[in-house]
Amino acid sequence: MKNQPTAAERQLAEDTFSFCMEHMQEHFTIPFLAARAGISPTKLKQIYRHVYGASLFAHIRKEKMHWAAQRLAITNIRVIDIAEDCGYDNASKFSAAFSSVMGCTPKEYQKCVRSE
Repeated sequence: MKNQPTAAERQLAEDTFSFCMEHMQEHFTIPFLAARAGISPTKLKQIYRHVYGASLFAHIRKEKMHWAAQRLAITNIRVIDIAEDCGYDNASKFSAAFSSVMGCTPKEYQKCVRSE
């Protein structure tokens, strides 16, 4: 069985996650986020995976898509506007990311949740 993350590791990963979600429209590199945390890029990737069980970018993308899904379900905001809020300037790239996480396109998701 793997060791549990330490409180410091959890805090570091949570701080990195929160920072990325608070600045969803921006794109960050691992070296930038590691420097912000005061550790090496390799150490950041190891800690993040240890805490969340996924790579930093995979986890952030998943959470962004869940956030987008909530917006699609409860607002009339256009898909492209939600995409831009998530840091995508290209609707097709956003749709591909959304589909990979949610299993359907944003439009299909919106139609499905609104018909329920």
